[in-house]
Amino acid sequence: MNNELIEKALKQAREMQKNIGEAVNKQREAMTPLVEESLKNAQELQKTLNKHAQESASITSEQTQRAMGHLQKFMRIGADAMRSSADQMRSQVKEMMDQSQAAAKSTAEAVGKDPEDVKP
Repeated sequence: MNNELIEKALKQAREMQKNIGEAVNKQREAMTPLVEESLKNAQELQKTLNKHAQESASITSEQTQRAMGHLQKFMRIGADAMRSSADQMRSQVKEMMDQSQAAAKSTAEAVGKDPEDVKP
């Protein structure tokens, strides 16, 4: 995998975590655009990881698939959160934070980097 794609994946993982982290500290009205942006970042990361999976050796495929699983769960929770009340949304945003951290860690591992490289 080329360095540009690696850096792009790590940046997208950091942005996803950053946006959802900010959402945790906001009320529902303020959370909605941040959740939407986090979902957009997750979709972009998913595209990047798909490309990585196609270009990489099978040894990283398992790690990439793990990251993709975390992203899919993240996006499902986010979609549910967008339809929720403020209290439910706060709870779901916390779940999204957990998934974003797991996805970021798996992304770093999939591209051969230290999970610390995706800390926001």
